[in-house]
Amino acid sequence: MPVTVTTAPRNPTPLEELAAIIQHALRQNFTHATAEVAPCPDLRNAPFGLAATGLSGNAVIADVGGQANLFPTPNFDAKFSLLSLARDMRMAPARGLLIGAGAAPWQDIGWNAELAPNVSWEEKESSEGRVPDFEDGESISVTNLTRVVEVNSPLEGGSSSTITCCPSPSTNCALMVNLFGSSGLPGPVLKITARTRTGPHNFTNAIRLAIHEAYGDTRPVSLGGVFLLKSGAARFHVMPDFPSQEDLPFRDRTQLENEWLKYQTCKAPVVCLSVFHSADPEGLGLRMEHTHCFDLEGSEKGGHYHYDLEEGGDVEYEGYFNVAECVYRIERP
Repeated sequence: MPVTVTTAPRNPTPLEELAAIIQHALRQNFTHATAEVAPCPDLRNAPFGLAATGLSGNAVIADVGGQANLFPTPNFDAKFSLLSLARDMRMAPARGLLIGAGAAPWQDIGWNAELAPNVSWEEKESSEGRVPDFEDGESISVTNLTRVVEVNSPLEGGSSSTITCCPSPSTNCALMVNLFGSSGLPGPVLKITARTRTGPHNFTNAIRLAIHEAYGDTRPVSLGGVFLLKSGAARFHVMPDFPSQEDLPFRDRTQLENEWLKYQTCKAPVVCLSVFHSADPEGLGLRMEHTHCFDLEGSEKGGHYHYDLEEGGDVEYEGYFNVAECVYRIERP
């Protein structure tokens, strides 16, 4: 079946202009904060561990599927390939990077979980004149550093479950995913830091709401990138496996959020992949913010980012972001 894709071009706001807006707002919400345009460090290196060097080159964002594929009952037909989605996002098969937040490929691992997509590709030197193609393993080389964050069922007689962060066995996803894509090249980006929260907003929402306040609903700005929880702790949720058919449909969102999702607190360091929008003037049904996180140093931290734990607490962030030139709404439920 043909994939439904709605295209919404953006007129990217200059990074220098955004930096001034973001820095001013963050300083109302954190004791210390900076936002500047800076050369992107090599994000392949620790502490970030991305699958490509940077965030520059034909930056785009996609919102794929959506929460309606989960609630009130899961849509098991909503299965996606990250590489096919890159093609739907008009990305070049010769080189690229996708990062973001979504649902794990239950069709590959056998159960439901969170996903932190982190995959890059480039044309093989040995392709011998082939035109690079996402479906042709002979012409492109794929680096898949995607993480699955899952709930492990307790042992018999156990009273609690544990969370595991592990490599994904495939470049697939399911249900929903929010993706930032680029050529993965070095270049100028927004470098944003914040320390000691004094206001009500978490790191991503403080940035997103500041941009909306500056430009309103008619001048949308869409960003994606990576940030590090450098110190402190934050709250995350992890989706467990799907409920049994006898327990579906979900009664309401309260049941889903309070009874089904599993919550945990993770101490720094945690790597966070984020996509967010200041506005949705086209009415695309965009998820305005989505951030999934993983443990670069071990295997027990990660999930869907909510907020750091307390105002005035010891928390520190360092992030790198770029602005999308186009937004794609793909397979909207």
